[in-house]
Amino acid sequence: MKRLIAGLIVVHRYLGVAFCLIFLIWFASGIVMVFKRMPEFSQEERLARLPPLDAEGIRLTPAQALEAAGLQSPPERVLLTTYRDRPVYRLALEFGSITVFADDGSYLELVTPEDAVAIAGVLFPEHRATVRHLDSIGEPDQWTITNRFNATGALHRVALGDPAGTEVYVAEATGEIVMKTDRASRFWGYLGPVAHWFYFTPLRWGQAPLWNDLVVYGSVVGCVLCILGLVIGLYRFSITRRFMRSTSMSPYVGWLRWHHYAGLLFGAVTLTWTFSGLLTMTPWNLFPAAGPSRAQVRAVRGEGVALDRVTVVPAVAIAELQPRFAPKEIELLQFMGAPFYAAYERAGISARAHQDAARFAAPDARPRRALVSADGARPGVREAFTREELLAAARAAMAELEPVEVAWLTDYDAYYYDRTGGRRLPVLRAKFNDPEETWLYLDANDGSIALAEVRGSRTERWLYQGLHSLDFPWLYAMPWAWYAVIIGLSLSGVALSLTSLVIAWRFLRGKARVVAEPSSTAAA
Repeated sequence: MKRLIAGLIVVHRYLGVAFCLIFLIWFASGIVMVFKRMPEFSQEERLARLPPLDAEGIRLTPAQALEAAGLQSPPERVLLTTYRDRPVYRLALEFGSITVFADDGSYLELVTPEDAVAIAGVLFPEHRATVRHLDSIGEPDQWTITNRFNATGALHRVALGDPAGTEVYVAEATGEIVMKTDRASRFWGYLGPVAHWFYFTPLRWGQAPLWNDLVVYGSVVGCVLCILGLVIGLYRFSITRRFMRSTSMSPYVGWLRWHHYAGLLFGAVTLTWTFSGLLTMTPWNLFPAAGPSRAQVRAVRGEGVALDRVTVVPAVAIAELQPRFAPKEIELLQFMGAPFYAAYERAGISARAHQDAARFAAPDARPRRALVSADGARPGVREAFTREELLAAARAAMAELEPVEVAWLTDYDAYYYDRTGGRRLPVLRAKFNDPEETWLYLDANDGSIALAEVRGSRTERWLYQGLHSLDFPWLYAMPWAWYAVIIGLSLSGVALSLTSLVIAWRFLRGKARVVAEPSSTAAA
């Protein structure tokens, strides 16, 4: 046993030297990520800055816009919005999107740098005088790594010239602003998500398989390091003080003793965080991804948006919504074969930036959608879909399989939840006894399948979200407790990593002296 422990100590020592700084970065950046995330141009801010739709300027029906684009098959998504000061249809296809002007049927050519400056000036009129074009990028930079360049084309980077150093990215193909950063969000983005995920552009974009392997197998080695530390720490710990030369329960002195105690107290938490962090990469397809699947979505939404079924013109739908609010953007969607116009009812810019929003927002914090039927002689605004309609959609998504349990949820459960208020209520939860034990959650507000869980993804939810984000219902129901626990444990991980860093530095310095001494003797 002594020989085995001695060997484990050697392995643990060298692994600790290699990984102590990485663990320190993980814990410190994790604390930043509790409060700051990656920069973004949020849906709420984008809608708030758009001008209201010009109903009089919309002279084409959705079907006529499809014909003007020269498309035969129905698009996957249809959005009626504004490009600068003109209404446009954005038709999303599998290979990209086409923007058709709703006033004359022409389509948008590639957006020039001058156009990009004008677009930024329209959405940010307070900085119109100082907007300027910086450059155009055809490959991702640090903040657009996840951008689909095949759909958006190149991105024009435009500076607003404000004191915050704000920059926006305008898509060359569509004219949409897809990203917004400022000096503060870039700073915290580097200290938080970029450092935590090793999300550096040359590694993440240029060498994506290498990045994946580094994170996955680095996490595996990190788990081994934690397990070895726990085994050694428990073996060398003596509550009966069998180390008679000292009053301590640890045989170590100085920083090694502090590391021993810190590892005993916080080593298990470090292990669970390293293991659950590994699961974020979905390694080796251990667990199935949460849905819904493409087939389930099509069972409810259909094979694209059938524009020939739309008999209500957009101007009539806008008139129906006007008593409530002035719609700024309308999406055409289908629910069980019936077309609807959908618009967000509330889109004001919050007092705090979206990425800094309250961690535990109320379920109604997200803008609600108002629906107008698009195939009736007398269209009307719908508040929500009924329980029976959603139940029929759930059966269709599961190939007419009958659910074994149905519940109408007006509050979150252990799987359908969101601390940032991104998921709406109420929802219909339908459980099925198929081989995968599928659970479907259907949003009553727009009829979409908001979440689909199977047995494996529910297991992963606890191993990943439960262990990594401490998303336990009894804990996140008390925000003050969640913050105290997550910050306290993270600081303890920082302390453990700092003891490792000091020990590693002294070890390496000692090795350097051993190498240097024979050379000095030979020289003398």
